[in-house]
Amino acid sequence: MNDTMTSNDKLMVSIIVPVFNVAAYIEEGLLSLAQQDFAHDYEIILVDDCSTDGSIEICRQFTYDLPNRFKLIESETNGGVSVARNLGLEKARGRYLMCVDPDDILPVSALTEMFDAIEYYGADVIKGNLVLFDEKSRRSAPDSVNATTLLSGADVLTALYEHARVRGHIGGKMYRRDKFGTIRLPVGVRMAQDLLFFSELFASARSLVLLNKDIYYYRKHLTGSTGRKYEKGSYIDWISAVESCGKFASNPRQKKAHKDLLVRTMTQVARECRKIPAASAGPVLHTIEQKCQQWDIRFFHLILADGLGLRSLSRYIKLRLALKQIRRNLSQA
Repeated sequence: MNDTMTSNDKLMVSIIVPVFNVAAYIEEGLLSLAQQDFAHDYEIILVDDCSTDGSIEICRQFTYDLPNRFKLIESETNGGVSVARNLGLEKARGRYLMCVDPDDILPVSALTEMFDAIEYYGADVIKGNLVLFDEKSRRSAPDSVNATTLLSGADVLTALYEHARVRGHIGGKMYRRDKFGTIRLPVGVRMAQDLLFFSELFASARSLVLLNKDIYYYRKHLTGSTGRKYEKGSYIDWISAVESCGKFASNPRQKKAHKDLLVRTMTQVARECRKIPAASAGPVLHTIEQKCQQWDIRFFHLILADGLGLRSLSRYIKLRLALKQIRRNLSQA
């Protein structure tokens, strides 16, 4: 066994927290991690990615005050969130691994709920419900489940492609380090890198628990990484990630579910594109049309060749209507 897979038998969970310029929120987030009611030993690995707003000083204080709980890695260069998470994963020694963003919050019983369930079912991966919140509102994420469910075999990856009960977001998931501890997030991908990560992980996982518990509070705010994805061009990485994750599909059901995911993604991109400035909308429209042609997203092809259902066809109609409105907006610009 190599050094990256050695462990402390008593250390049950390693939580990886990438940090970059989140001084306004990080103290609340780290307190929620430190105050877990978890009865077992766990570690919190902070990876500062060259913050300039005081975040590093807050991290140092938590490490100083709780040295047995917090560990701090200070990067010498800014490498991005994937590099930061990967640095943390290299140092993790717990039985299970979990990534938490520094501006998000874990309810006090989150680790206990997830650990108890994954141990009870003997599962490889567990995903709990997410709650989306901001200063004004709080609501359950679209992939929340109403009943705890155990999926096994090929159903694990299929569920990710179907996007109804589990999605590629890194928050709210815990997985076994001995089986998946060498998997790393792709570097240089600006959006949906976690979808690629979990596609690889789910493709080899033998079991997944979908837990009917709110275990992760995801903070929505305007400074998030997806706020200006069309102006920055990072939406291209998102589309590429959705396309690339299909390489793990190994049976007809998975391939069909992945095709539906492609349609879903194009529809979402097109509908969002209706609301962005014309300077950005033009290139996005070109990308959508190019990908629709490349992926054979055509009405009769979706019916006859792909065998997709009414929900996918409904999305396709919304896609065509959105494209029509984008062209109208561009002609009036």
